[in-house]
Amino acid sequence: MSPRHHPAPDILAAYASGTLDPGFGLVVGAHVEGCPVCRKQSAAFEAVSGEALAALPEAALAPDALADAMARLDAAPPIHMPDRRPLLARLVLKPRKWVAPGVWCAAVDTPHAPDNRVYLLSVRAGMPTARHSHSGQEFCTVLKGAYRDELGTFAAGDFAATGGELEHQPVTLGDEDCVCLFATEGRLKAQGLIGRLAFALADV
Repeated sequence: MSPRHHPAPDILAAYASGTLDPGFGLVVGAHVEGCPVCRKQSAAFEAVSGEALAALPEAALAPDALADAMARLDAAPPIHMPDRRPLLARLVLKPRKWVAPGVWCAAVDTPHAPDNRVYLLSVRAGMPTARHSHSGQEFCTVLKGAYRDELGTFAAGDFAATGGELEHQPVTLGDEDCVCLFATEGRLKAQGLIGRLAFALADV
């Protein structure tokens, strides 16, 4: 089934141009990998960026520019074939933290801004998460299962972007655990003591 929820065009354009924070770019990439519509749109944005570069005026090169470039290529590490495994299998995860029965979180070992968080969250089928708001922007791609919140229903492959103005409580749907990849600006703000304790344990 094709995803029903996609990144906004400005997010896809930033992803295609490489200007997103790497952690947020990873979450968008997880969606693009499984979404033919967004792959096509991202490729179109990349083509526009390439045309813009081609339209720039030529710049003078230093006399030793070619020799310098060849030396750098000789010194570069060998090029490996792209890893074709699904994204979930390629993620480098830190140890899982069990924050509640049926709920675990694992930080993703990837470059990101110091105050941001990039992590996998798995919630057992039928369970709610803690009601919370956000310090800033949050990107989410559903990798497995489904959930419902104030913004709608999101299933495997779907993408969601929220900001600090949203307070919500996602609830997993169906009979399959829900696994999502998140990038958040700063920490989440849980409502209630139990939620705050769970988020502190998860470091989100």
